Amino acid sequence: MPRGLRSYVLLFVFLSVLYHSNLRPIASGDSLPASLIPFSVLLDGSVRLDRFGPYLDEHVAYESSVIQKSGGHWYSWYPIAGPVIATPLYLPIVSVPLVRQLSAGSLVAFARMFEKVIAVALAAGSALALLFLLQRIAPGMAWPLTALFAIGTGNWSTSSQALWPHTFGVPAILGCFYAVERFSSQHTQSSAWQWTAGIFAAFALAIRPTNVALLPALAIVLWIQRARVADYARIFVPALVAAGLVISYNIAVFGRALGGYQAKANTDFFSGLAGILASPGRGLLIYTPVAVFAVCAFFPGAGELRRKHRPLVAAAAVFMVAQIAIISVWPVWWGGYCWGPRLLTEILPSMMVLIAIGMPVIHGPLKWVFVAAAVYGCFIQALGVYCYPKGRWDHLPVSVDNAPARLWNWTDNPIGRTIGGGIAWEPYAIVAAGARGGLPAAAQELQRLGINAY
Repeated sequence: MPRGLRSYVLLFVFLSVLYHSNLRPIASGDSLPASLIPFSVLLDGSVRLDRFGPYLDEHVAYESSVIQKSGGHWYSWYPIAGPVIATPLYLPIVSVPLVRQLSAGSLVAFARMFEKVIAVALAAGSALALLFLLQRIAPGMAWPLTALFAIGTGNWSTSSQALWPHTFGVPAILGCFYAVERFSSQHTQSSAWQWTAGIFAAFALAIRPTNVALLPALAIVLWIQRARVADYARIFVPALVAAGLVISYNIAVFGRALGGYQAKANTDFFSGLAGILASPGRGLLIYTPVAVFAVCAFFPGAGELRRKHRPLVAAAAVFMVAQIAIISVWPVWWGGYCWGPRLLTEILPSMMVLIAIGMPVIHGPLKWVFVAAAVYGCFIQALGVYCYPKGRWDHLPVSVDNAPARLWNWTDNPIGRTIGGGIAWEPYAIVAAGARGGLPAAAQELQRLGINAY
């Protein structure tokens, strides 16, 4: 294997092992449909969840909040583009006859475990995609900044742990940014890279509606480059097609354009903005403090790099600001039960691009502040991976969804409560039982510990 390729393979393998090292998915009811849709597509030839709906209706208490019955069929409340795009990754496992013969209940339990495998592959692949992009921007810092992204941000504690929409969205956004860098760095416009940027933007938009923030970001890029009408068409036509398909599906299934998402917004923008940036419950600057260094991209000392990569910097900055603004008016800006600012996971590529551009500014004492923030961020992500949800902060003494004011409680917050809860040792006990007595022993230990596989 060529030496350069070996480095990338080793990075992917290392991250895969690390992301699997907690021996469990950190899933949510929200990710249940995404774990099942690929099996429905491959086994039944449909995105409908008819194979699983009746069983879930009887055995899973939260089923009605994530799956809807419409016209005699069962559908995911959430966008289906991500799991549909990832379906080819399931082909090896679905080809196993034993998997095809599983009952609906057993297949649901298996899907909930297997979603971690797919999430890990996508998250590790996202780190590789970022590395390729950073090697074009700041080659000397590409590897350490990729490591920061991989283990010091929500790419570890969120994307690699379950099939959230963010798990699919981040690689799509990275693909779009890479294409922007390619076509904007050439003296002559590259129609192939423009189509690529448009297609990845279309994927991101179909995966999660809030990724519509990519469209103004791409419009700014084209404006900077004084693009022609044909250039706009190559980038925006795929997004318009994707939006049309998603809206048509949503109207057919749910009777409304936004599908399972609510149309109302949080009227107190500044409250949501403060919460998503600085609250001890979900604040970006509390859980990923290196994010503040993204502003270094706009300091005078970063001028040379900023001018060299002006279109990409503009795209990253516009997307980051627009995405934060959208989440600030999101009705449940804290993202329900989760670790840290989950709903801002898609801004991580923008954040890393801007930090890379600003690296010439980060020197002297500021460099050590950056290192301290990075180390702290890695600790916070590890806490979410190995300990959360120990401490049960999300729902004790009362659900955060019913009492969002708890997000500002500095004396009783998720970080302190989760540290007090300790490491989630149960997965290791189950694996140890399986090693001693096989699958029956592991199943018995799972039951003894009272763990719900769904």
